[in-house]
Amino acid sequence: MFEMTLDELILALRSGSRVALQLRHAERPKIDPDDPTFGDSLELTEEGVRTSRELGKRLAEFKDDVRFFSSPLRRTIMTAEMVAEGMGVSDVKVPVDELLGNGSFYYTDPRVVVKVFNEREFFAACGEYYDTGILPGFVPLREAADACEQWLMDRLNSRLLVATTHDCFIAAFLSARGVVKKFARANWPRFLDCAAIIVDPDGTRRYAFVRTGLSQGICGVSDQSRSKEGF
Repeated sequence: MFEMTLDELILALRSGSRVALQLRHAERPKIDPDDPTFGDSLELTEEGVRTSRELGKRLAEFKDDVRFFSSPLRRTIMTAEMVAEGMGVSDVKVPVDELLGNGSFYYTDPRVVVKVFNEREFFAACGEYYDTGILPGFVPLREAADACEQWLMDRLNSRLLVATTHDCFIAAFLSARGVVKKFARANWPRFLDCAAIIVDPDGTRRYAFVRTGLSQGICGVSDQSRSKEGF
């Protein structure tokens, strides 16, 4: 596993590397497990707003060379807006793309995905997908990660790109790239953790799991543990 702290990420940016971050949104309330929209209207909690702004403050030195994108869900858009606010980026308009959300690189049909998650349990289903690369309702893992990376690289024309997305997609990308060999509860992406693609000044491309340390939350604020998690 190649883990990186937020301080180490900042050092890479200072050294002249360009970075595309797939950023997990900040803390949100509990999601109804039968909701096929995956809680698209949920907003961030107060803690989610605070920590998003804190992340932005830590990255403020790059405010003049940053781009934002988001999945269409309200909590991901809010995360990008709050990070931008913390950085001191004024009047940011965050473009959204369904490929970062429910119509993602990884899902073929969100309704099938909900059914699979309910039958096999969320973490167990994700683990099967990451281990085997295939699962009903999902695009083959390697193919999906390649498409995601190409999308990000096509838009990385700044020092820093921040694409706010979701934990299972971040874990999928890190699994596909061999950064994390096996996910479990202990190493699952927390709120505001990231998958980073780092392009060094010589063109070398490397991958990292960025642990920002701004939250220990895995599930919603009122759903920190579930009896059937599988991990």
